[in-house]
Amino acid sequence: MPDIRSTWTNLIDQTHRKALADRQSAPWEAVALKVEDLGHRTNLNYNVFPVNIVLQLLLQYDLEFYVHDANAPNTQNLALNANLMWPIDVFLKINAPFESLVATLEALWYAQEQPFAGRNRKLLVKWIIYLVEQWSQVSRRTGTLFGGPENAIGLAEVMRIILGSDVLGRDMDDQSWIQRAREVSATVEEAAR
Repeated sequence: MPDIRSTWTNLIDQTHRKALADRQSAPWEAVALKVEDLGHRTNLNYNVFPVNIVLQLLLQYDLEFYVHDANAPNTQNLALNANLMWPIDVFLKINAPFESLVATLEALWYAQEQPFAGRNRKLLVKWIIYLVEQWSQVSRRTGTLFGGPENAIGLAEVMRIILGSDVLGRDMDDQSWIQRAREVSATVEEAAR
């Protein structure tokens, strides 16, 4: 899939540069809208819109150009973006399969490759927690939590690993994420039984 990867990389880059040239204050919004539009138009066809690749590229784009914490060190070249969850929300809006989204984030967690290593692992954990929370809410409405016990068993393992990782620290924001993770983890464990 190197051609698809480079095509999507170029599209994201071009959309970002055009938004900057048009003096848009939040180029990520233009990128999000472009990806949403193509996701809808292609009906998530894997040959054109491989969810795993596009998600990874959007997350990389976010890490390359934006910071979500105004107090983070070494961020002078990054724009502040208060919307941490925008890359995940793009895929939720186009109804991408939760299984694919979680599998992609889980693979990035285990690979520990740049730019998802170091301090960015904290963002990866928050994206995972948020995604599992969203899956819980959506699947509650559709009737089967997390699409069934098989998915819940896998999610329970992922949640145990990220909660046991100590990536989230002691500050107030991290503590609220730990609490959110514990709450959604309890839901996942219940669904896994």
